[in-house]
Amino acid sequence: MISAVLAGPVIAMAMIPPLQFTNWQWLSLTLAAPVVVWGGWPFHKAAWTNLRHGAVSMDTLVSLGTSAAFLWSLYALFLGHAGMAGMRHTFEWGISRSDGASNIYLEAAAGVTTFLLAGRYFEARAKRNAGAALRALMELGAKDVAVMRDGREVRMPISALAVDDRFVVRPGETIATDGVVETGNSAVDTAMLTGEPVPVDVAPGDAVTGATVNTSGRLVVRATRVGADTQLARMARLVEEAQTGKAAVQRLADRISGVFVPTVIVLALGTLALWLLRGEGAGAAFTAAVAVLIIA
Repeated sequence: MISAVLAGPVIAMAMIPPLQFTNWQWLSLTLAAPVVVWGGWPFHKAAWTNLRHGAVSMDTLVSLGTSAAFLWSLYALFLGHAGMAGMRHTFEWGISRSDGASNIYLEAAAGVTTFLLAGRYFEARAKRNAGAALRALMELGAKDVAVMRDGREVRMPISALAVDDRFVVRPGETIATDGVVETGNSAVDTAMLTGEPVPVDVAPGDAVTGATVNTSGRLVVRATRVGADTQLARMARLVEEAQTGKAAVQRLADRISGVFVPTVIVLALGTLALWLLRGEGAGAAFTAAVAVLIIA
């Protein structure tokens, strides 16, 4: 969010010429520097880690592209002509070659960094929400249970419950684990697991699910699944797997990036070399190579 607040004016000034007051480019540098260096640190750190292991990823491309755009902007501002008072970014219908020393790309560096950070932010927020839902789901389960022992009820922790144990569920209590009703008739509120708003009537022989609530009559239930085998526990595992695993489209993107990123780097280096060999000048050659990285 900090990067978005800082990058917004940088993008606006670069894209809207009337906002380009005298020395606007120095304000852009002041605002963009924290975004590229601090906001983009996760990408730079991942790129460096990958480099140490001889691997590349989309983080490598992001770090290379934003760093190249930022460093070129520093060169243009301090050693080129972009730092002069009255410098403007104008829109032209035609394409003309230049040495690039009058152009800055701070809006590209800050904008790309912020855009990708936003994607990670929404992903992290979704995972936090799923984690909160998981914790709330686990809290629905009963903490203790009244188990039938020699014709009387014995209150014990839920962890001591075993398969085929018979336990009592009074009106208003949470059903301790998955089981089958042996005696009693009631209605069970399953909304917390299924979303069904109307309680479901149960009678002897009907299956019930742990963490649902008995709303009326007294039930005696025989446990059929306990611990990690219950439906509640399986749902928790599914949420955890969804949080820690990757979707098929993410795995596909990883495989593509393994080819795409090295290809882009080679294309950028090839662009740089071709422009230099044609005698277009280092500034123009580097500008073209940076454009390849930023677009990719």
